[in-house]
Amino acid sequence: MKKLIKLVPAMALLLALGVYTVNAKMKANVAQTEESWVLKNHDDDPTEPSNYERYNGDISQACGGDTKVCGIKAPEDGTTDMPEISPELLEEINSGSSTLRVFLQPLP
Repeated sequence: MKKLIKLVPAMALLLALGVYTVNAKMKANVAQTEESWVLKNHDDDPTEPSNYERYNGDISQACGGDTKVCGIKAPEDGTTDMPEISPELLEEINSGSSTLRVFLQPLP
């Protein structure tokens, strides 16, 4: 009986570790939905998340051009109501081309 009582803390620790691991894995697998974001000012740096505001309409209609970046599709970063610009999206923005996630503004 004493041996069994000595094992209780170890079993509790293993159970807690298992629950923690499962919770962390579930949070990592949550799919983030891409939202539309447009630059507040078309002269702002398109690689800076704070320069964007959420856009609820059809971003392809709002931008629809072929010059500078007008808007992007990206998930919200989850804490600051700004887009999360991943390294891959940053590369798309810097390419200067329209993509499925980067929308350019029309010629002036």
